[in-house]
Amino acid sequence: TIPEREKHIYIKEKGEDTTQFLPSAHVETIPGSLSERGCSYCGAKLVIGGVLKDTIQLIHGPVGCAYDTWHTKRYPSDNGNFQLKYVWSSDMKEQHVVFGGEKLLKKAMLEAFAEFPDIKRMMVYTTCSTALIGDDIKPVVKEVEKELGDVDIFTVECPGFAGVSQSKGHHVFNMGWMTDKVGTFEPEITSPYTINVIGDYNIQGDTFVMEKYMEKMGIQIIAHFTGNGTYDSLRGMHRAQLNVTNCARSAGYIANELKKKYGIPRIDVDTWGFDYAKEGLRKIGAFFGIEDRAEAVIAEEVAKYESKLAWYKERL
Repeated sequence: TIPEREKHIYIKEKGEDTTQFLPSAHVETIPGSLSERGCSYCGAKLVIGGVLKDTIQLIHGPVGCAYDTWHTKRYPSDNGNFQLKYVWSSDMKEQHVVFGGEKLLKKAMLEAFAEFPDIKRMMVYTTCSTALIGDDIKPVVKEVEKELGDVDIFTVECPGFAGVSQSKGHHVFNMGWMTDKVGTFEPEITSPYTINVIGDYNIQGDTFVMEKYMEKMGIQIIAHFTGNGTYDSLRGMHRAQLNVTNCARSAGYIANELKKKYGIPRIDVDTWGFDYAKEGLRKIGAFFGIEDRAEAVIAEEVAKYESKLAWYKERL
């Protein structure tokens, strides 16, 4: 065992107190180890990028890195759950560690696009192995974009050892997307009221609920970052009038950057819970001056569920 890896995991022996042998969490992941919490790459791919419903998520590294971030979160979509069905990897082997993996990456990218001809968007992630040997993925991406002509590809260079937790991956993805992609696509505006929903990953379908509420209030969602979201809609985030931020820990960065660069205000909401959801709808309604619409949605939902909630409250 590599000594540094002993900090990441501990097997409790009979009679031992777990509080005395807790694994170290706030330390950088050692490449090749299975740590007690997700690595930085995982924070970029599993939490944010992998949620998109129309994008090939290609992991440049050993196949284990792809498998570890596949099918472990419940974020459905309205297109048959494309993002949950497939995982893509360059499947790096020992020979590629020795001689380089850039040719392997290009081959994998072209094969992925060929297998899914209707998908024209891709994200490519580095991992510990490819970062340690110095594979330069951006020139490879440019080659593929030039060769195919009708694809758009985003690179995420955040190997597992880049930080002490998933949070580093959140930050790298947010800032990279803001720098490279926001402002490169013009969305169709269909409402005088437009928002980005940020930090909502459609866990068990909560994004669908939010979409329903916004539709009833006459508000257009420009982009979901990233629940049930699309690659190109995220490129058009600069056209929203308001950023509605749910999970500030994973996506507050891009909300702040949108405010700095485009002057888009940010409000924080919590849509998980009956009273919190009411508060969030009222905040959004007040911003646009359509409080009556927010109250109408709230009244409809209260009438639908309040008696059911009362049953549980009586028994708590």
